[in-house]
Amino acid sequence: MSLAPDLRKISESLRDHRPQPRPGVLTDEQIDTLASLVGEENVSADPIELSRLARTTLPEGTTPAGILWASCREQVQAVVGWAAAHDFPIYPISTGKNWGYGDLCAPVAGCLVLDLSRMNRILQVDVQLAYAVVEPGVTQGQLAEHLAEQNLPLMVDATGAGPDASLIGNTLERGFGHTAYGDRFAHVACLEAVLPDGSLLTTGFGAYANAKARHVYKWGLGPSLDGLLTQSNFAIVTRMTVWLMPRPPRLLAYFITLCDRSAIGPLVERLRPLRLAGTLRSTSHCFNDRRLLTGAARFPYDRVDGRQALEVADPEWLERVCRERRIPAWGVSGSITGTPTEVRAARRTLRRALAGMRGLERLFFVDERKLARLERLARVAARLRPLAPLASLVRNVRLGFQLLDGRPVYESLKGSHWRARHDPGPTQDPLASQCGLVWVSPVLPMTGEAVEELERIAEPILHRFGFEFQVSMAFLNERSICAILPISFDRASADETARARDCHERLLQILLDHGYVPYRGSVAAQKKMREAAPVYWQAVARLKKAWDPADILAPGRYLQPLRDR
Repeated sequence: MSLAPDLRKISESLRDHRPQPRPGVLTDEQIDTLASLVGEENVSADPIELSRLARTTLPEGTTPAGILWASCREQVQAVVGWAAAHDFPIYPISTGKNWGYGDLCAPVAGCLVLDLSRMNRILQVDVQLAYAVVEPGVTQGQLAEHLAEQNLPLMVDATGAGPDASLIGNTLERGFGHTAYGDRFAHVACLEAVLPDGSLLTTGFGAYANAKARHVYKWGLGPSLDGLLTQSNFAIVTRMTVWLMPRPPRLLAYFITLCDRSAIGPLVERLRPLRLAGTLRSTSHCFNDRRLLTGAARFPYDRVDGRQALEVADPEWLERVCRERRIPAWGVSGSITGTPTEVRAARRTLRRALAGMRGLERLFFVDERKLARLERLARVAARLRPLAPLASLVRNVRLGFQLLDGRPVYESLKGSHWRARHDPGPTQDPLASQCGLVWVSPVLPMTGEAVEELERIAEPILHRFGFEFQVSMAFLNERSICAILPISFDRASADETARARDCHERLLQILLDHGYVPYRGSVAAQKKMREAAPVYWQAVARLKKAWDPADILAPGRYLQPLRDR
């Protein structure tokens, strides 16, 4: 049942009688009205709750006017209708785990946060056609666990954002994971969304009642609107079809270690033909030594003060610790899937492609059975000090294997706490450790030349502001790489926070100047990204004006707010 027609009548009847509260503040009367829509226990303007919502890993956060929890799409429609009638901005979140890009903070202060985490139903799983229909509160861990509990021969693509990250939320930001379905937006269809007037839109063939192919064909008929619902503030997505990967007969993970930092360019040149040919289908990830170290240790504030990058302040300590922990100059992970015959052939091809490569330290393959044997050996080695690093190495292999196998884990978030001073707890929550983290994630052509140029221009900027050059690179598709550059800082330090803010601005600018545009931007990045492509963003602003003339939904999200309130 849709509430949209009635909501429009309500909005029209109230338009000339709107209360005029101070911007960003909910009146008691408004709270009572919202409580009548979703229940008294599901609305809060408590200052303690609002301060929790203002937490972020970015240098600056925003404080909302209140928070409201919706449990069904009809409630979302009702809240959107109320917001339109009262000219009150709302900011929807799925689970608020948008780590390093804004977390759960709205771009501007004074919004009503609309939390969709309680809309967490897995509405359908079709085993034959390999898809699931989910709501925004469904996490990648929840769906992976459901598939395992039901013993279904399907797997979900996993990202490093932890089990509690929303599938819909990450997909709408065009996030990517580790499997052959790593380009998540390419593997979804039939988005259901609440428009700013409270009406309900379904994209693709979902727009047609009883369309048989609504869940299995992305484009539908006419202009495709799916893309307009990603990285935008045009509507609130309340349902999505996620295509699942059939669990392959054989999954073999491969791990490559390089002993020479300069070998990453030649490695890319050797892997690209295999990606183009379809020999390698998973989203391979490459991590440099300083990025790998963040998963195994914290910044040594007892040795250096953090005003310089560790590799500048104490390169001998960094080299010694990496050697002791068996951390290579670069570590690469990916998977080969298919029938046993296909996997054997791809394995031989990969070995031949890397044969004789300068800087190659090791190429090894593991499946579940071999990994279990390594873990038994590691438990014995852990009791012997000279062999203790082996246990750490096997733990890292297990972490990579689980992600490649479609099983998200909390341990993948450990690196976010590099300069944090507090314990994040068992879920590795970046907000709990009060860490500082902002991502800069440019996309580059899959060439060694581009990878080497990125290093040349990015590393000096990070060093100038006193931060480590940490980088991971994901092979997004057959032709491109996304380089993820974290700026890790101690958010409790005013000095580090200020330097992180300046570093982010300068790094983003120099990347844009060289043609390396981020695939996704933090709240702090959006102004500069708009300025770099004014014609494009002016066109987007016109679309926003047509969809949401009152600028009710997430003002300031990728776009400058359309008006002052």
